[in-house]
Amino acid sequence: MPFGCFSAKAVKKDEEIAVVPAVEAKAAGECYKHGVRTSHDSSVLPDVALKKLREGNERFVKGPETSVTNFKPEYITALATHGQRPMAAILGCADSRAPIEIMFDVQPGDVFVLRNAGNTLSHAEGSVVGSLEYCVGPL
Repeated sequence: MPFGCFSAKAVKKDEEIAVVPAVEAKAAGECYKHGVRTSHDSSVLPDVALKKLREGNERFVKGPETSVTNFKPEYITALATHGQRPMAAILGCADSRAPIEIMFDVQPGDVFVLRNAGNTLSHAEGSVVGSLEYCVGPL
């Protein structure tokens, strides 16, 4: 199911998350308004966001030929003009060998990534805590 066109409605059936197929979501007008997640798009339910991240990581593990990410130059303009609305915040390693967007096969605007050494978060790290508060609050 391509990013940018999925239902924000999740239904639990036997503990599985059912997401409306992309074709149905597109017909229902549930795709990204500007081709990439911006502040004009609706929020994503946590179960749906986690399912999309898992699916993206499965594509990453299978190899680049399975990637659905197709970032276009006009998406940069859309993000700059219309803002962002990430579906998830990810606290990741500062190691440059762990590229979060690639590992989850997502586009800029899909996830809000914070990086630090050791993937730790403490009250003393005000900038990381403040950034997460901004992500889950105003964004």
